[in-house]
Amino acid sequence: MDHTQAKAVAALQPFVHLAATSKNASARVLADLITRATSAPGTYVFTELLQIPAIQSLRAPDTPAEYRAYLTVLELFSWGTYAEYKDTPNLPALNDAQTLKLRQLSLLSLASPFLPTAATPSSWASLSYPSLIAALSLADASALESLVISAIYASLLNASLSPTSSPPAVHVHSVSPVRDLRPQSLPAILAILSTWSSRCDSVVTSLQANIDTIKETARSRNSLAAARQSRVDGAVLKVNTDTAKEGDDKQGTNSSKASRGLRGSKRDLDAEADVDSDEDGMDVDEGFGDVAHTYPNPLSAGGAAGGSSAAGPSRGTKRGRPRG
Repeated sequence: MDHTQAKAVAALQPFVHLAATSKNASARVLADLITRATSAPGTYVFTELLQIPAIQSLRAPDTPAEYRAYLTVLELFSWGTYAEYKDTPNLPALNDAQTLKLRQLSLLSLASPFLPTAATPSSWASLSYPSLIAALSLADASALESLVISAIYASLLNASLSPTSSPPAVHVHSVSPVRDLRPQSLPAILAILSTWSSRCDSVVTSLQANIDTIKETARSRNSLAAARQSRVDGAVLKVNTDTAKEGDDKQGTNSSKASRGLRGSKRDLDAEADVDSDEDGMDVDEGFGDVAHTYPNPLSAGGAAGGSSAAGPSRGTKRGRPRG
């Protein structure tokens, strides 16, 4: 329950208790109770008081007309407007507190698109200064502004004034749920709810169509992206394959060249080995000659001198020859 609505219900409870506990109350007492309830500060909800059997007894045919009119006044405070009060004859006069309160409640009905009245169908566009002044029977724009400000301070609505706009207007942002539903307002409310439901269905259908379009666009983009990525992957794979093949060809060519180089090196090594062998043979011969010179053969002593003299220059020449 809204805070303002809860406060209004609590403010009405003393009068509800009096009406419920009064036995065989006269029409005059009940009329006075209605006047006090509608004049009391903070009382904006009157359904509970209106449903009490003692109050409903004023509707009886034998009730004097002057007191039966108080029941009509209570109904107007519950769901009616000040314009309806002015248009209904033979109603009791309202005091200042009642007049201010009924105008405040009428402002809520005029500001709410869900609470149409029989006299003036509600519309947010009808909240211009001229239309409100006429509907609430106010003297001028200053009186209207004072009424709106009092309703704001009473937490009945949240609104802003635009006196410099063309035309001047009251912009209502929210209203407190303190107004009751009139008995004959059910068809109008059903029509409003039906219109709202149709708009919701239309919005849902439009949103679903947009969602389907977005999904289809996303699928198309994903397909294009997949095809593009497939082409890129194929191109990259081809480049890698060609590069690997060229590398294998170059490696084979280098291997052949290396083999030929190795064969040439082997021939060089063999030649060098032959030269070393010759030199080693020369060294062995020289060593053997030295040994023979040092230890002459005793069996050929006579020939040793001749042999020595003959061989001497040869060995000297051989030792003196530089190694090649």
